[in-house]
Amino acid sequence: MDDTPALPGSLGEVAALVQHGIVRRLWIFLMDDVGVLQPQLQQIDGTPVTPDAYAVLALRRILALVAEPGTSIVVVLERSGSAAPTPDDWAWRDAAVRAAREQALPLDGVLLAHRDGVGPLEPEAPRTLAA
Repeated sequence: MDDTPALPGSLGEVAALVQHGIVRRLWIFLMDDVGVLQPQLQQIDGTPVTPDAYAVLALRRILALVAEPGTSIVVVLERSGSAAPTPDDWAWRDAAVRAAREQALPLDGVLLAHRDGVGPLEPEAPRTLAA
């Protein structure tokens, strides 16, 4: 049974679409200017465990290609395994935050899809990003 708390609004819609983590992949969902989930999505299979420089550059390029004025995004990191975020999960979250910021693209959330469901990948306490 899934003990993951329900997510509000469009984040809940995204979670319902992804459902749970099976393989390592990254999802990019687009929202319009009022937060409605758009039909376009990017699904990136075979993402590395840790986001290396090439993966981060590719993510930036993809965001530049798919983003339109007035859109925002939700990024989902999918992987098998437990709901507990790993250091690699945090590294992917940080890469998504930086890529969205560099594209001046609003980021509505970063979610983690794991074997038991989908939940927010948000730090409970402030974290320091590596330089």
